[in-house]
Amino acid sequence: MSPIQTGLRFSQWALEFMLLPPSLLAIALAAVSLARAGWKQRPYRTHLWRPYHWFALTHLLFFAAAITVGVLREATLVGPPYSYHADRPGTLCLDALMYGSFASCAFWIWRMKGFRWYATSLMALMELPIIGALFVAGMSVTGDWL
Repeated sequence: MSPIQTGLRFSQWALEFMLLPPSLLAIALAAVSLARAGWKQRPYRTHLWRPYHWFALTHLLFFAAAITVGVLREATLVGPPYSYHADRPGTLCLDALMYGSFASCAFWIWRMKGFRWYATSLMALMELPIIGALFVAGMSVTGDWL
């Protein structure tokens, strides 16, 4: 299978991860919180909103980065017992992406002064697909498929 097809399959699995009941509950709570915060704080109509706040959407690039690591650093099949050998650099890269994603969330929440409830809800909503991508890429890198 080509790397593009593998990446698309991993992306599909990561997005399907969000259809599990715990993820659906988190998405529903974050969406309701985002709508309420948008209605109450009105971040786009206040003088607090800055054009650079749109760069918070670049946080979704962590999704593509995690899928890319999962495709390029797949675990290798070894020996007659047919077990997988985890890719150590891939695991370290996924760990760095996870911590970088959390740091990015904290940075954008801190940066959006005046409407942090809105920023927190937005970051929670954007973090859920990234967690799914990290989960699927982690299975690919370690070879421990569910």
